[in-house]
Amino acid sequence: MRLKLLLGFCVTVLVSLCCAFFPETEPLHAKEITPQANLCAEINGLEPGATLALRPGEYRGPCRIRRGGAPGAPITVAAQDPLDKPRIVYDGQSSNVLEIDADYVTLRGLKIGPTQKGVDGVRIRAHAGVIVEDCEFSRLGGIAVAATQTSVRGLIARRNLIADSAATAMYFGCHDGAGCRISDLLVERNFIQHVDAPDPEIGYGIQVKLNSVGVIRDNVIADTKGPAIMIYGALDAAQTSRVERNFVTGSRTSSGILLGGGPARVQNNIATFNAEAGIALQDYANRGLLREIVLANNTSFKNGSGEFAIPASAQLADILMVKNAAVARNGQRAFPRVQSGVTLRQNADCTRADCFVDPAAADFSPALASALMGDGPVADSELPRDDYFGRPRGPAARPGALESAAPPLRLGIKLQP
Repeated sequence: MRLKLLLGFCVTVLVSLCCAFFPETEPLHAKEITPQANLCAEINGLEPGATLALRPGEYRGPCRIRRGGAPGAPITVAAQDPLDKPRIVYDGQSSNVLEIDADYVTLRGLKIGPTQKGVDGVRIRAHAGVIVEDCEFSRLGGIAVAATQTSVRGLIARRNLIADSAATAMYFGCHDGAGCRISDLLVERNFIQHVDAPDPEIGYGIQVKLNSVGVIRDNVIADTKGPAIMIYGALDAAQTSRVERNFVTGSRTSSGILLGGGPARVQNNIATFNAEAGIALQDYANRGLLREIVLANNTSFKNGSGEFAIPASAQLADILMVKNAAVARNGQRAFPRVQSGVTLRQNADCTRADCFVDPAAADFSPALASALMGDGPVADSELPRDDYFGRPRGPAARPGALESAAPPLRLGIKLQP
């Protein structure tokens, strides 16, 4: 009910959009099986470059994938019919549904869930080339996609639907930043709705731990217990993560996007109705990593404890806030006060101005004659060249995530810009 009140402007989940991204024909070397087959034996019998196509129905899990592919020739486990995805069923607690120990494995178009408490959907222990795409995870008792035990290069999670999760939806990296590191991570165009982890668990939408680095973009995340997105930064100042073009709304206890450290570029995001800030910086564990962070062209609307929050007592260095737009609730601040280590430039406080066409209906297009329309250019190489919908910006880029008129935001897999 709370989600409906917060997000009444949003439309029905666009699950069917996933189907548009499947190949029209099966790749070469595809083998089709039915639910009567031994799923795990069939997967582990694949040669590099081969595809196992699962016909509709329920397949018994769990399975540990011990045999993978090669660079340019992964093994692929995919739905034979993207309109009728196969479900992998596992109601035990001694394993996870799918455990990937081998490199170069692609999972495409599978349904997983429900599971018992602590049982993950896809647990990754490989080292390179794992892709999880177009899958649906529902009512999991554990993490949908987890890579927290081995260092992995080139992990991709895209166009997945995760609904009604009892744990963090996606979790990448090791807590101490030393036991494992995820590099070249890409998390894009996923839809995560309703994360409700039991105390004392936080219940993130997407969590990227210390020294794990990548790109988090074009995701839609609604109704999480903790932050919709949190990254912890990196000790190596040459390793920069990007958080861009995400829509985060309705965190029940935290901020929409939480940064525990940099370097990071956070741009073209839209954050609404989160319990704390829209976008917040936190000196996590007093690590002193709040440096080299760019917050550019984000839109933050009526979050509970202010829109852009920066701790006053932390050591800050090279924090740039440029061309963001915000509407604060009564008694809250749209932007932080000026302090050492922070530069604020051409941000638009729209709390007492009508800057957006129809924010109640999730239309954050710039309103004509508003503060968003009259801002001049800024000579700054840190500004993004596109907007939330991936459209090119002009030389006088407007504050906020949208450069010009656009459709209202929707819950579901985000359409390709």
